[in-house]
Amino acid sequence: MAFKVVMTFHHPACPHDEEAYRKSGMEFVTVPCQTEDEIIAAGHNADAVITTFTQPFTRKVIEALTKCRLIHNLTLGYEGIDIEAATEHGICVSYPGDYCSEEVSDHTMALLLACARKIVRIDKAVRAGKWDSYEKREMRLKIWRPMFRLQGQTVGLVGFGRIARALTPKAKGFGLRIIAFDPYVSPDVFEELGVESVALDYLLQESDYILLHVALAPETRHILGMDEFKKMKPTAYVINTSRGGLIDEQALFTCLSQHYIAGAGLDVLETEIVSPDHPLLGLDNVLITAHSAFYSEQATLELGRRPYEEISRIVRREWPVWLLNPQVKETFISRWGKQ
Repeated sequence: MAFKVVMTFHHPACPHDEEAYRKSGMEFVTVPCQTEDEIIAAGHNADAVITTFTQPFTRKVIEALTKCRLIHNLTLGYEGIDIEAATEHGICVSYPGDYCSEEVSDHTMALLLACARKIVRIDKAVRAGKWDSYEKREMRLKIWRPMFRLQGQTVGLVGFGRIARALTPKAKGFGLRIIAFDPYVSPDVFEELGVESVALDYLLQESDYILLHVALAPETRHILGMDEFKKMKPTAYVINTSRGGLIDEQALFTCLSQHYIAGAGLDVLETEIVSPDHPLLGLDNVLITAHSAFYSEQATLELGRRPYEEISRIVRREWPVWLLNPQVKETFISRWGKQ
């Protein structure tokens, strides 16, 4: 029988070359799913499954995927997949790796610069006619102050993975000092990139811009809450291009509306669908960019290719390049044979 690939959602921004799978002798089907039972019904006889972080690939689902050798998560966030259960059942889990590292690091710098120079607020003031006359100059000064020279300010990276490392030389190009908190990264990596490894509390107190670059997990959910915001400078900005759940949004709203911190640049919120009456949308010291940091024409093409590449490796009895659970290898071999 043909190696069967099931894609459990429809992603209009990510074209998949279904013909490539078929030319390789695989069967490719798309079955949009939302619930555990729907995923089980669609994927129970699949050899590989393509999913995204919003879908519930729980232990119940994974135990029902009796033929599955690979779950490929199409996004960088993979909190919807029970990695431990997949490992126990000899199922490889992969993701698209570095496909948008440059885009996200560029977007992060764009948000930082827009916050630092108050670009959006000034643009809105101009469009409202507040450009000339004494009264309008007073309004401009109200928006401008305070505004500081970027050179010599401190960027604090919470997480020092692939995207944070891609951002480091870009930030240094503006003369920014870089510090980072990541207990899972070797000191050699920090030294190689000239970044100081610090404790989280020190980073919060010292940084002018706090940038989030960590995966969403139980231990990182609401890594920034009221206690953390209170440790920041009143002139500090928070930039999040990672996962919305890293920030306690209620605490953030309180701190922004009461000016405990200066502002925020957010590409993500706790929910993907945001209602027009969301409290953060009413604040003028917040930029929100609708989860677009990953996007470029090149990244979109790579995103569509990555699942095919990883699935093809499994078919050729090779290990995926972007394997999230390398500890699976022993269980995989005992279940499916050597790669």
